[in-house]
Amino acid sequence: MKRKYYYICLLILCITAITGCSKEKDNTTDALQVKYNVNSGFLEGAGISFQIDDKNAAVAGHCDMDIEKIEVPDKINYENKDYPVVKVISSAFESDTSLVSFKAGNNITEIEESAFYSCDTLKTIDLNNTVKVIGADAFGGCSDLKEVKGAGALTSISDNAFSACYALEYIFISKNVESMGIEIFSDCEGLKKCDLEEGLTFIGQGMFTNCTNLSEISIPKSVTTINEEAFWGCSAIKELELPEGLVVIGDKAFYDTEIKTLKLPEGITGIKFDMLDGMVELESITVPSSKESMYKEQFNEYGIEINVY
Repeated sequence: MKRKYYYICLLILCITAITGCSKEKDNTTDALQVKYNVNSGFLEGAGISFQIDDKNAAVAGHCDMDIEKIEVPDKINYENKDYPVVKVISSAFESDTSLVSFKAGNNITEIEESAFYSCDTLKTIDLNNTVKVIGADAFGGCSDLKEVKGAGALTSISDNAFSACYALEYIFISKNVESMGIEIFSDCEGLKKCDLEEGLTFIGQGMFTNCTNLSEISIPKSVTTINEEAFWGCSAIKELELPEGLVVIGDKAFYDTEIKTLKLPEGITGIKFDMLDGMVELESITVPSSKESMYKEQFNEYGIEINVY
């Protein structure tokens, strides 16, 4: 009897041990395992450096200086705890000379200021339709940057975010964008086409300054404000249809474009003398009959033909 009892207890212990092992296996994580580097002061894994707080992780740069392609993991694991990777910190890859492509993970919502500033070798970025905020100069000076994908979630783009990206040929701006800094695409000399999504309500100050090859752009019907110097120096723009709901045109909005004729919508208010400044190719404007006298008085010395509708 005692012998039988012994075997029963042994069987129970074996089952318990097997069950315990199974539970431990279930606790494994698909997060990137990282280790602390005492020399750098960062957590490191897959050639990427990270920093953490109590809840989240952030990309801080890379620990493999020859790495060309970075795909940010959704989360990292350190000391048996998972941390979602939610942003790229300021100046993380500034002046890097090896990085060619970057793809945001599913949890990244912010790329801080100067994060990729002057990365001369960077050619493609994928914001993965998760990034909402891009800081000032984040991709400024990335002279080889040619493609920006997955920008549909953006809500805020700060000053000069993509300035001097000479190789960039196309950009999409989502209707979700609610805040723009100044000159976000200034000096993007290779930019030829920009799609502004219907639902966008404004065009930022100096947004396309000196985009000398920009020729394909349509302003959505939803736009009510074109801020000052928005298209300054866009010498390839020869015609532009303004939406009927447009209310504000800022000073020098079309400076140094080659627009020859312009039809001003009925709802425009607060006309300023400098609105047509620098439009040296402008030959005529068409204005609503209800405001004919006001426009003639305002723009008399420009020497252009004023028609009515």
